[in-house]
Amino acid sequence: MAIHEPIRILSDLHLGHPSCSFENAGQLVPLFRGVSSVIFNGDSVETHLAERREEGLRNLEILRELCLTAGAQPYFLNGNHDPEISSMDHVDLAGGAVLATHGDMLFHNISPWSKSSGVMAKAHTKALEALDDEAFHDFETRLHTSKRAVLAMEMREVPLHPGLLAKIAFVLEEFWPPWRPLQIIKCWIETPGKAVALAKTFRPRARFVIVGHTHWPGIWNIGPRVIINTGSFMPFGRPRAIDIADNKLSVKLIERRGDEFVAGREIAQFDTTQLNAGEGD
Repeated sequence: MAIHEPIRILSDLHLGHPSCSFENAGQLVPLFRGVSSVIFNGDSVETHLAERREEGLRNLEILRELCLTAGAQPYFLNGNHDPEISSMDHVDLAGGAVLATHGDMLFHNISPWSKSSGVMAKAHTKALEALDDEAFHDFETRLHTSKRAVLAMEMREVPLHPGLLAKIAFVLEEFWPPWRPLQIIKCWIETPGKAVALAKTFRPRARFVIVGHTHWPGIWNIGPRVIINTGSFMPFGRPRAIDIADNKLSVKLIERRGDEFVAGREIAQFDTTQLNAGEGD
């Protein structure tokens, strides 16, 4: 499958979640203009909750149509909030120099900060034990197995209308129970190292690993690799866009201007033709 440049990568939109930072998908249209392809790196919509599944699938089609109307071909990768919207769990770009995947596979219990992490860990263990040796070492199979751990649960939620109350409820939930903030911080710290380990195992030539999932944006240089987390469109998420074109990878802040979200100031740029990571390990 050829994904044409210029490519823009976005993650963790959480369209349909009552506390996401935009009111409707139309506000994102400026992010879809001026590129040939948009890769949504997981958690684009909410389909893991029974009450939001149909709405989530409708939102998926809205995003697809908005991209096409703006002149961009959309590609959706599965996340843990939308674990079966696509046949894709990862994508290799720039001749294998760039690996993009949501990042939930980095943790055996998928979301260690979640009240359901224990259930997901058991489901993940069971799914892994069912794999033969060949499947166990296949990247896409392993990614799909982590999504099955999410699908093992029928999650439900207390309904909230979008707005300030939903955002306050989201923040309060992040800080309760008391151990949860510590677990979240621990995951933030561990993510770059786990992303390096993932690349070494399954994509040793990848120099850049792009993830989301934990909602904590950042750029980490670890040995020959660069790990990039694109944040999220949730409270405190500080989302970022990644553009790939003409052997360059750039990271841009996503800014709200009026009612619209745009790709703003560039904060980092890399040459994707430099030494492949596997040659420098």
